[in-house]
Amino acid sequence: MHYSVPMSEEPLRTTTFTLTRADALAYEQAVFRWGWRGGLLLAVWLLACGGAALLIPAEWGGPRLSVSSSLLVSIATVIGVVLVLLTIATRQALAARRRLPRPVEVTLNEWPDRLTLSGAETRELAYAALEPLASPTHLFLRNAGAPLLLPQAAFHDDTSLDALRQRIDTARARDAAAETTVAAEVDPAPPSA
Repeated sequence: MHYSVPMSEEPLRTTTFTLTRADALAYEQAVFRWGWRGGLLLAVWLLACGGAALLIPAEWGGPRLSVSSSLLVSIATVIGVVLVLLTIATRQALAARRRLPRPVEVTLNEWPDRLTLSGAETRELAYAALEPLASPTHLFLRNAGAPLLLPQAAFHDDTSLDALRQRIDTARARDAAAETTVAAEVDPAPPSA
């Protein structure tokens, strides 16, 4: 979507900040979801880790269902959890490295109806096309392309990101209402002869 900007029009706010790999990692952590398959795989993995501890000979681990055997099963399960967490952290770190291989200085211009972003690439995005995702330290704006990573520390006050999110939510609600109105005006029944 392209907008023509009159020469006298000024952005509501211009913010310049540097994105680092830590910002990309925060995004990867915010969008991580287990899902039902991930939960099932985790359960199978932890059962396998605990079951592997039962394969330890009784001479080493003590009789089955004893305190020492139960302790070995618990330790093996905890080791399985640690391995899963390390795998997830490694995958998130690699994804963050791919998303942002080096620090990038970004200039964000907020207009009444859109954002313009310049840095490694220049983009112009309508508010209605953005899906906000908040975390304690960032506001992530997902869209059809790469997400926008907006660190809260880059904005001088707490209300700046809240105002931006409010403009985005208002534009999305207005766009959804317009789509509902258009859909209601269309008669799904074919004309009768």
